[in-house]
Amino acid sequence: MILKIAWRNIYRNKKRSLITITSIFAALFLIILMRALQFGFYDKLIETVVESYAGYVEVHADGFWDNQNLDNSMEVDQSLINDIKSIEGVDNIVQRLQTFSLISMGNKTKGGVINGVNISDEQKITDWNKKMISGTFKIKKNEIIIGKGIAEYFDIKENDTLILYGQGYRGMMAAGKYPVKGVIDLKNPNLNKLGVFMNIETARNYVSSDEISTHIIVDKKQYYDEEKIANDLTQVLSKDYEIMTWKETLPEIEQTITADSAGGVIMAFILYIIVVFGMFGTVLMMTEERKYEFGVLISIGMSRIRLFGIILIETIILSMIGVFIAILITYPITYYYNLNPIDMATLMGEGANDMIEEMGFSPLMPMSIEWDIPLTHALVIFIFSLLISIYPAIKISKLNPVKSMKL
Repeated sequence: MILKIAWRNIYRNKKRSLITITSIFAALFLIILMRALQFGFYDKLIETVVESYAGYVEVHADGFWDNQNLDNSMEVDQSLINDIKSIEGVDNIVQRLQTFSLISMGNKTKGGVINGVNISDEQKITDWNKKMISGTFKIKKNEIIIGKGIAEYFDIKENDTLILYGQGYRGMMAAGKYPVKGVIDLKNPNLNKLGVFMNIETARNYVSSDEISTHIIVDKKQYYDEEKIANDLTQVLSKDYEIMTWKETLPEIEQTITADSAGGVIMAFILYIIVVFGMFGTVLMMTEERKYEFGVLISIGMSRIRLFGIILIETIILSMIGVFIAILITYPITYYYNLNPIDMATLMGEGANDMIEEMGFSPLMPMSIEWDIPLTHALVIFIFSLLISIYPAIKISKLNPVKSMKL
């Protein structure tokens, strides 16, 4: 009976109900689209930077991160690999050997980072096919792939030779001549400007050590939490290793996301204020207009608690209708722009693509289709509905039926 009365009251006052539903819908519509665009941008940023090469979790020898030289490298055996693979959520594991060297060609010299990799394993994390600008990623012994920034600096063509010179393992000298077989764009400014890639066996030979690695990159399965994987690895591996997530190895990305998300929260809060005042204004008007009705219902024996239940159900129904319509309309929009990302370079005009990529971002901005976004904000609206219903409850508890029925 309470539900039927509440629904009749909503239907009877169409204009008032429509105003409430529209205010809830409009605010939630904007909140969902804004947050979907934000979280889609974060996902794309993580995919561009983290999944392109850095990896979600890194394992190093203890002390390597603070003092990144070959003397703090590690020897990786099958037992260590098995321990890492035993952790739930771990997908792929790759070893890398990384060291700093001078790169020279003709009269030009610059610093670079030598990355010894196993290309076949790297393919499981980074699709090198899509990132090669020229040449091939299927390199042989003593052949290298370079980032596009190095290629532009030296004006390199395929099969040109670079001279690498640096310090090897345990104080050994590292030097060699290596033909360039490909140019890669990893969508990461630092890697593109500094990255030189070769087979890990070639890199070990370059630094005069047959077994060392500086990094173990751990890729996670979809939807698994890298923080949990890192914590589980800490429990399994000895204290001779340090385990770090991308949030620690790439703190600038985490800071960018945190700062941008804070702005989104502020905007959402402003929209919530609009929703709350709109709903409260409706409830306030409804309560004042219906004093006579409330007085009559109490006089004929309806309990104040049951009367408050009617008002509460009316408020919840109105808010849920607005929420449902907002979700129903926004999901197709977010789904479309998830499949067809917004190209910021096109919107911002000529030259924007290079500027965006120089910052380490992708110009493509998809919208997130995670259900957490609409459901979380729908829950917030529901909680606000309950809080707003406190006002008519107070009014009804203090209502004098005789005075309320006087014209």
